[in-house]
Amino acid sequence: MVDGEFATAAFLHATEELRLKVVARLKENLPELWAAAQKRFQSQPPSLSFQDGQDWVEVWDAEDFDPWESLRWTTVRVLRYRQRKPNGEVIEAWWLTNFSARRVGSRTLYRMAKSRWETENQGFHEAKNQHGMEPICHHETNSVLVQWLILVLALIIERLYRLRYLDRGTHPVRTAIELVRQLWLALWAPEAADTS
Repeated sequence: MVDGEFATAAFLHATEELRLKVVARLKENLPELWAAAQKRFQSQPPSLSFQDGQDWVEVWDAEDFDPWESLRWTTVRVLRYRQRKPNGEVIEAWWLTNFSARRVGSRTLYRMAKSRWETENQGFHEAKNQHGMEPICHHETNSVLVQWLILVLALIIERLYRLRYLDRGTHPVRTAIELVRQLWLALWAPEAADTS
């Protein structure tokens, strides 16, 4: 799940080499695809409509758009959703992906697209407002790396907590200092042996 500035051929090719699927915001930075999707979807009814909590959602979905010149995909799938809130607010977004409609249905793709805002709101917003990380630039490479490292550290701390306080396995309850030593050993990267 990435923002529109990552919807570049280079990024999409790199993810494909890693055998990853991508769902990226479609904006004006891809003018040909953007215009083609707008022209098609604004002249036809939604392919799916459903209730999502208190919101009414309409989805347009097609997987046969032509890729832009530098993109090596055979086709591009575009999803547009319009979400109507009970207070009258309308949220609309456009997404592109290399997921096939057979593998990921329209409703699931919509939920995946919406999950990006959970990352934005719960991750970056919380970091700025609750932890004083005001200058975080969430689209910068280093910021993404720092967030992943913090997440991994949190997972390690959670694992150590479970080792210490949950009665699992046959090991005795470890002391706090044993857990700190275990953490340091887990973070330490051994040097390669000199075999010369």
